[in-house]
Amino acid sequence: MTHFPMRRLLFTLSLIPCLCMAQTSVLADFFSKAEQHTLESAFSITIQDDATQPMTYTGRLQMRGEQFIVSVMGIEAAYDGHTLYTYSEDTEELTLSSPTLQELTEANPLLFAKALADNCRTTVKERTDSYVLTLVPNEKVTGVQSFTLTLGKPDLLPLGASMKETLTRRTVLTFTNPRYTNERPSFRLDKPGAYVNDLR
Repeated sequence: MTHFPMRRLLFTLSLIPCLCMAQTSVLADFFSKAEQHTLESAFSITIQDDATQPMTYTGRLQMRGEQFIVSVMGIEAAYDGHTLYTYSEDTEELTLSSPTLQELTEANPLLFAKALADNCRTTVKERTDSYVLTLVPNEKVTGVQSFTLTLGKPDLLPLGASMKETLTRRTVLTFTNPRYTNERPSFRLDKPGAYVNDLR
């Protein structure tokens, strides 16, 4: 997956379950909910860097445990637990792949969480209407200095996330009208008429 906003979005999303794996009741409850229900939301992702103007992209996502469907700027990606689907609207090309461990670590929320879970220091601050969770890797992780997730009360819906990459660079993810549903999408992409590039 080479599209810049999509890779950054998946990397940011992949950190969310890492927070959930800490041994606190709030995170355990959120992780359980994220496994048993499908999260649906519109979102905006903003790349902030002191040297340049902020760039903002908007899209939609569905996420249930390690499975997800994300669309942003004419690019769609889905992972059903076995196959990674990537579709480019510009080229009308659908790529199917069996990701390598490295690709899954970048794009698969569960595997990335497992890679970081044992090396994270997590704090939870309780506010009137939300919980603010901050994760700091115990060891240096490329591209991550800290990660903050805000969960609403009482439903534990994610409201926003922020990843600090360097002293001047930050990625901010804002969820719009998030909701949990019992619906189970296929987490696959089917694009009739598209050129299929099957790399499995």
